Amino acid sequence: MPEFEYQVRDAAGVSRTGRLQADSQEDAARRLRQGGDTILTVEPADGSSSSMFEARRKRIRSDDVIFFANQLAVMVDTGVPLSDALDSIYEQSDHSGMRSVLRDLSDQVKGGVEFSVALERHPKVFGRLFVSMMRASEMSGTMGQMLLRVSAYMKDERDVRKQIKGAMVYPLCMLCFCAIVVTGLLIFVLPRFEKIYAGKGAILPAPTRVLLGASRGLINYWPIVLVLLVGAVVGAVMYFRSPAGRRLLDGVKINVPVVGGMYRKAYLARSMRTMATMVGSGVSILDGLQITAEVTGNHHYGTVWTDLAERVKEGSTLADHLRTSVLIPNTVSQMVSAGERTGKLGNVMNRVADFCEDDVKTSVKAVTSLIEPAMIIAMGLIIGGIAMALLLPVFNVSKLIAH
Repeated sequence: MPEFEYQVRDAAGVSRTGRLQADSQEDAARRLRQGGDTILTVEPADGSSSSMFEARRKRIRSDDVIFFANQLAVMVDTGVPLSDALDSIYEQSDHSGMRSVLRDLSDQVKGGVEFSVALERHPKVFGRLFVSMMRASEMSGTMGQMLLRVSAYMKDERDVRKQIKGAMVYPLCMLCFCAIVVTGLLIFVLPRFEKIYAGKGAILPAPTRVLLGASRGLINYWPIVLVLLVGAVVGAVMYFRSPAGRRLLDGVKINVPVVGGMYRKAYLARSMRTMATMVGSGVSILDGLQITAEVTGNHHYGTVWTDLAERVKEGSTLADHLRTSVLIPNTVSQMVSAGERTGKLGNVMNRVADFCEDDVKTSVKAVTSLIEPAMIIAMGLIIGGIAMALLLPVFNVSKLIAH
């Protein structure tokens, strides 16, 4: 008889794990439910994490999750049992990573595990917000509506993210192009000028000497330069992934000129949209604040919502703390205060999020229109500076002819 590993939670909320023998996974789940426990996981004792590995092997994008949520919402609303709906989506999917996740979800649901608990097994695919909304839908019996709501939320997040990335792609491409051009000049063009100058024996201007020295260093010591460059990039990536680096980078994003305002509006829109979705889904205010702090995407804005959760525990209102934060505009605090007084907090936050997202679109256009001429000017100054440094000795015609 096969053996199954299980994790359950009793009536007191205490979690425990163990093993039992049963004819099938469904039989194991039935026997556990007879004891009055809430099933968290049931799986074969000799099972492996192959589905998890397979899911990691092919990355699951937010678009895949949005499509899954929409499909599942339609099937649930038409009366299809959850396990059958998951099996149907699994059969239609051609994404290997998503198929492994769907197979695991179906197995868990058939084994008696709650859908929200099964989703928690894949935190990199379904975030805490998705899980919390599904848990709320299980209690209220509105899973179809909740799936459509989480799908709409993820679409809004995706659109804002694409707008910001689109605004930053152009300057990054220009920087890369500029670096390639400068490197090409240093390696291929400057050595030719150096031979001309060496034949004249003239004393070169300081900018020209610096440029030629950089060219010789890059040509003669390129392995060392390459190692230092790779080391600097790897070191920067590792640092910015650390908590201190994340705090620094998040602070730079919201304070840097030109693009800082765009990032602040984007983080505020995400915060308000998340909180509005949580409130409208029946999730408690405290849980909603904690989830909002986690999905905001910026340490400093996350701290605002974490601190707010502590204040709410002490009896404070949302608006009271938001007024004290320099990251939250006064108009937003006033609208949240009005929403709390009228009992329409979710609607108010949704309207604030709509306004902020429209503001982000305007900011993206403004930033793009400013960055384009700025990058052209910067490239012109760099390339022009190199050209001037090369031609300075030529301007001193009398000295060159004398030699």
